[in-house]
Amino acid sequence: MKKILIGLMMAVLTVSAVNAKEITKTGFLTTEQCLENDYFTDCRLETYANSKLALYVHNDLDYYIIDASHLEMHEVDEGFARDKVSITGKYDAKTNTIHATKYKGPPPPTKSFFKGCM
Repeated sequence: MKKILIGLMMAVLTVSAVNAKEITKTGFLTTEQCLENDYFTDCRLETYANSKLALYVHNDLDYYIIDASHLEMHEVDEGFARDKVSITGKYDAKTNTIHATKYKGPPPPTKSFFKGCM
């Protein structure tokens, strides 16, 4: 009986892994707690440790939970509370989660014409 249950569970996991499609989304990287409270650039760093990472995608007007367990966290740190962060990974529609496999940080800030004039 145990072998049958284990076999069924493995089959379900295999089917769900095959059905997950890889997507790339670009948006604002923050935490779920900050998004729910409408804090974007004012998001406190404490929420980074206590809440799930989330990517707000402007084109979708929605956010996705990010599972960054397969990424180097020092790379993800540079994109926190910044726009134009790209995340690639398997999308799980049931939990609205992107299981990230690739991360591309935001581009460096552009030089301003008035910088240094004041």
